[in-house]
Amino acid sequence: MSDSAAPSRTALRDIVNRQIKRRHAAETRFRWFGITMVATAIAACGLLLLSVIAQSIPAMTENRLHVTLQVSAEKADPMGNRVPSEIREQGNFYGLVQDALIQRFPTAEADGKLDDLFDVVTSLAAVPIGRTLAEDPSLIGKTLDVSLPINDDLDLFLKSAYGKTRVSEGQEPLTAILAADGTYTLSGGRAPFAKPVANLREDLAVAATELETALGLKRQRLSIAQTQVAALKARVAELKASGGPGLAAAEALADQAQTLVDNLAGETEVDVATIAAYRAAVKGEGGFIELNDDKPSILVEVGGATYKLTRIAPNGAQAVLLVRDTKANSTQTWRTVQIATPQNGRAVNDEVIAFGRQLQNEGAIRPALNTTIFTNSDSNEPELSGILSALVGSIFTLLVTFCTAVPIGVATAVYLEEFAPKNALTDFIEVNINNLAAVPSIVFGLLGFAVFLTFFNMPRSAPIVGGIVLTLMSLPVIIIASRAALKAVPPSIREAALGVGASKMQAIFHHVLPLAMPGIMTGSILAMAHALGETAPLLMIGMVAFIADVPTGLTDSATVLPVELFMWAGRPERAWEPRTAMAILILLLFMIVMNAVAIFLRRKFERRW
Repeated sequence: MSDSAAPSRTALRDIVNRQIKRRHAAETRFRWFGITMVATAIAACGLLLLSVIAQSIPAMTENRLHVTLQVSAEKADPMGNRVPSEIREQGNFYGLVQDALIQRFPTAEADGKLDDLFDVVTSLAAVPIGRTLAEDPSLIGKTLDVSLPINDDLDLFLKSAYGKTRVSEGQEPLTAILAADGTYTLSGGRAPFAKPVANLREDLAVAATELETALGLKRQRLSIAQTQVAALKARVAELKASGGPGLAAAEALADQAQTLVDNLAGETEVDVATIAAYRAAVKGEGGFIELNDDKPSILVEVGGATYKLTRIAPNGAQAVLLVRDTKANSTQTWRTVQIATPQNGRAVNDEVIAFGRQLQNEGAIRPALNTTIFTNSDSNEPELSGILSALVGSIFTLLVTFCTAVPIGVATAVYLEEFAPKNALTDFIEVNINNLAAVPSIVFGLLGFAVFLTFFNMPRSAPIVGGIVLTLMSLPVIIIASRAALKAVPPSIREAALGVGASKMQAIFHHVLPLAMPGIMTGSILAMAHALGETAPLLMIGMVAFIADVPTGLTDSATVLPVELFMWAGRPERAWEPRTAMAILILLLFMIVMNAVAIFLRRKFERRW
């Protein structure tokens, strides 16, 4: 009976096979889960890198103005002594650039467009001209060819960073007739503006859709605000009836809420009217489409002049004159430039764009590789800013960190691993070293501020202080990595050295330490790479200062790359975004190089036993 009740051999084999299949299936699922997680991590890193690269593309090139200056002695050297220091301090070098621009557009002053013309180049861009003349005063009184970075917002526009810009060539001759009110009527051929009108209607349809979406959210906010106003007014009435405390505060809150409701209601009415106007223009109602600073801009370049359209229809348009170029050849060719982003949504107006396009069309403004970001220090103007001072500050700071952290960390690891007795004190030290490796980096910044700046009165924002703070942060990592490398050396090496008569000191420093050096170097370089990317501890010791000059010593005021990235990212101008992304790529490149060096050293000097 027991034999008949026992499972057969076939049944046992089936049970075993099912268990094996389940185990293999679990192993397969785990393997694919791991592969999926690794692939997800790689994809996320790749997506982040691609995003940074895409944002940095506008900063890889820069548009520069190439102009010939008449270097007059009155502006370049007002004192007339040809002394380099007087030239740098007293010279009006931006005035030389202004004179060259006026010579190029002599009618700009009569048209009231001088400010817009001068906005093509910022005043700080002329500073290198002073250095050139100070180095060679014999250039005063002669002509000088210079290349200057243009206004950052104009540079972004010429790189198509302000949305889609459509340029279409006119097919038939266009005439501009001046009216009594100072405007111009543009006409010629059959429906010369049919294509711009079609593009404009397309842009207005997109803008109307976006406004409708925003209007829905605004109406929701208005409804919530109205409910809050009703509740606050009821509270005010209740307090008035009961005579309770807090009436004045409740009335003030009710007034503030009512002001918000009135503002939202006004904005809602304006948006409704704007959407209706956009929809009417899209349908072609009324013939002419009225243009203003809240609608896409349309410029017409014809006969050396640039006009801005105020009304447009397929068969004609009305416009105002922006730029007159008396030196341009009067030809019958013309083009329309349609800017999708309205002027009120840009930091650069249509007049500056008109001057910039005129100079670009004649080749005075042309793109070049952006070397400014590598050769300049920080600046308040995005087009003049660079990472040179931060890069030198990072090098000085890392030099201090390396020269202090590595010797101390390796010596500590050698002592704890090879010489220190195993007792409660060394156990306590080891535990605390391991705990220090997990302490947030800002704590070391607070320690540096309290000890080095406040107690020892060391110079603020100096690489020597920053290096010492990063040393405190890097020491636990270096000690742990060095101890692990020393432990990896087989005991037979020590025993063999001692067996042939070497002392313990000789065995450690002549045999064990050289064999452990690849692991020690790897840990030290990785600690340096970690220190290179730190920001929080350096913010606490004042290395967030604006540094316009390149530091020349360990006690000079300086900043580092991560801190400069932090400062650039917080600035409001749009041009800082691509430069910040470019600086991030440079910092990542340094980190990758340092990690690659660590891997190379490990593989080159690694010993197998």
